[in-house]
Amino acid sequence: MTANIFSVLNTAKLGLQTNQTAIEITGHNIANVQTEGFSRQEVTLEVNRPRRVGLAFLGTGVRATNVTRDFDQFLFNQILGESSTLGNYDIRNTFFQRLETIINESSGVSLNSAMSEFFIAFDDLSSNPTNLSSRTAVLSAAGTLTTVFNQLGTSLFQQRMNLDDAVTAEATEINGMLNEVAELNRSIIKIEHGNTPANDLRDQRDLLIKQLSEKVDVQLIDTNDNNTVLTLAGGTPLVVGTTVFQLSTAANLDNKGFKDILVDDGTGGATNVTSEIQGGEMRGLLDMRDVETRGLIDQLDRLAAGLMEQVNGVHLQGLGLDSSSGNLFFETLTPTVITGSQNLGTGTVTAVNASPSTVTVDKYQIRFTGPGTFDLFNLTTNQTVSTGLAVGGTINIANGLAITTGGVPVAGDTVDISISEDAALNMTLSSTVLNNTDKIAAGLSSAGDGQNALNISNLQNSLVFSSGAFTPGTGTATFDDFYNSMVSGLGAGSRSSQTILTQQEGVMLQLNSQRESISGVSLDEEMVNLIKFQQAYAASARMITVIEEMFDVLQRI
Repeated sequence: MTANIFSVLNTAKLGLQTNQTAIEITGHNIANVQTEGFSRQEVTLEVNRPRRVGLAFLGTGVRATNVTRDFDQFLFNQILGESSTLGNYDIRNTFFQRLETIINESSGVSLNSAMSEFFIAFDDLSSNPTNLSSRTAVLSAAGTLTTVFNQLGTSLFQQRMNLDDAVTAEATEINGMLNEVAELNRSIIKIEHGNTPANDLRDQRDLLIKQLSEKVDVQLIDTNDNNTVLTLAGGTPLVVGTTVFQLSTAANLDNKGFKDILVDDGTGGATNVTSEIQGGEMRGLLDMRDVETRGLIDQLDRLAAGLMEQVNGVHLQGLGLDSSSGNLFFETLTPTVITGSQNLGTGTVTAVNASPSTVTVDKYQIRFTGPGTFDLFNLTTNQTVSTGLAVGGTINIANGLAITTGGVPVAGDTVDISISEDAALNMTLSSTVLNNTDKIAAGLSSAGDGQNALNISNLQNSLVFSSGAFTPGTGTATFDDFYNSMVSGLGAGSRSSQTILTQQEGVMLQLNSQRESISGVSLDEEMVNLIKFQQAYAASARMITVIEEMFDVLQRI
């Protein structure tokens, strides 16, 4: 058995090359110790193929077969899911704080104080029913009250518009990230087609997917051919390899034109996935727009409509200083009729406010069950009011809200009807009393007895709400109580979001710590590796020196 000196030289050369590669990877790890999303890389070393010498085999050194990254797919999937929840509650917390700023009225007059001053002004008028300054004070307090309601209605609606703009911007940003994922897929497939690991590109893609999961709840499927597939939680594809299914927005006519989220279906059409999105910043924006802010507007509208109705009801019974009667204090509420955008029939519905002093402020929906019948559903109480009502003719829904139906509807068609829709935004004083203070009905038995003004003042303590529904005569809560419950509910929602956000940040901190323990770079460990590979490199270089000396000996023979 003989050894080949050139084989020994080749073994030393492989040692140099392999350890140089290991040093390069170690240096790469050290350089990226602070790089977000970077996964520590390791060189896989294997014994080089041995050389047959006679009946035995001689080793021929070492070779680097692969460069792998320390990565835990299961942990990464957990991070994606928790990032989605974090993004959702981060948005909710931010916009809850903005809603609290609007409702709490940190600057200017609060609604609570405006209502109080309004009723106090009528109380003062009851003591001085013929006094011009007292009547002027009533108009001033009423003007302040309507202004506060108008401003709150405007601010809350503007908040919905801001959220809607944010939804559109978020969809655009998500599309950009989806395109980047597809481009990274293309590069990774190209590189790894030649069995070369694209570790850095995979890290970039994983970081991008993590950032994407904060915006929308995505599921990751890493196929065997390196074609990463991203879908929504419900399964709708967003990225399949290098193909991107873009998001778009479309106005929902049943939701005041605010945007729904659509996804390209790959055939020229689009699928509405608004309800399918369950997490991320996008879900937070949609919920704050269509649930929290919309609900707050609805409560404010019902408060304004109820106040207007009750004041009008009492004011109509009184006498002005000029002995006039039957005058409204606030302008009459006009019913809003919204036909479902998906209706297929030709059914028609009109509505009138037949009794401004008793009309219901609840919101209703007509649900046609066929060409000749419909059911009546109370959207405020979430209860069916009547079934099997006939199409054609006029009926009184409740307390003076009258509707007339006609045409030929189709089963499944809907029409929404409301007196209170945008009541806060449109609340205004009657032009009759606004132009003539003598029309303010302070008297009851006589123009100057002040009893009717006192009755209006006493409305402040009337029990007119029950469990959020406007139920004058059988209520358990006053106007102030209802408003305070609005503020309390908003505060509770804000505190809940803050609590969950804090908890979620703790969960993410723990998961990121776990990831760092697996994929993060330890400078101490890398320094040990650096010394180890450096010494191995030096030893291989020393082997070459020894072989050179052996050649010198051979040349002298």
